[in-house]
Amino acid sequence: MADSLQIKDEDNKLVIALRNNPFSTEKRNFIGSIPRDTLTISNLAARVKDGDRGLDEYTVLKAAGLLKKECLMAIRRGQAVNLMGLCTMFIAPEGTVDGANPSAALSQKLALRFSPTAEAQDAVSGLKITKVIVNDGQPQIDGMLRLPGEELSDTFIIGKAVRLTGSRLKVTGEGSGLYLCPADGNGSISQDGADWIQVPASQFSCNRPGKLEFFIPDDVAEGSYRIKLRTFFCNGRQNLKTAISTVSDVITIRKA
Repeated sequence: MADSLQIKDEDNKLVIALRNNPFSTEKRNFIGSIPRDTLTISNLAARVKDGDRGLDEYTVLKAAGLLKKECLMAIRRGQAVNLMGLCTMFIAPEGTVDGANPSAALSQKLALRFSPTAEAQDAVSGLKITKVIVNDGQPQIDGMLRLPGEELSDTFIIGKAVRLTGSRLKVTGEGSGLYLCPADGNGSISQDGADWIQVPASQFSCNRPGKLEFFIPDDVAEGSYRIKLRTFFCNGRQNLKTAISTVSDVITIRKA
């Protein structure tokens, strides 16, 4: 089961996921990754509008679209582009070049590269890690989003959908299940499962290894819960013989 180290920090929510390194002979050696919390241009436009009441969302999106068009045209001309002082986008050859006609070989190996500016690097240097997840092959929940709207949250609405993102999340195999487990004031749940509420498979709208979406049943009471996932999912064609499981952080379920 995954071990979690939670570090409280109100300024950011940077999560580091550590997975076993298959190329190492050391017993506890990991490869780190950061689950992405990606903002779209629409998200950014909404934030710009909130920060400057003199601008409307349409104007920001229109300007962004025009800038995108000009950037693509510059790349097609073979130029490098400095993107708002955050990074430089440039063209570079990829890999080695063989053959008697290097110019033809190079034309097939051109790729885009990005070089961050000092200002962007300074922004990263101010981040603090708020959560480290060490995973040993169990399912891993990297994010919980409230639908519709795709908002990262720890509060969810009865009758509405929840999206879990991560790895090995597909619920499959006899004896598998997704449960809402009532949590006490310390965040603890019962071990015998007597009060766990199983989410019926009919409530799943997406059941994939990297994304699991489900509706919170209408008869669930308001309160604090943890989401427990138990599955026999395997990346191969056959299910595992032994179940794997994970438990989420404490969430709040309430009425709309």
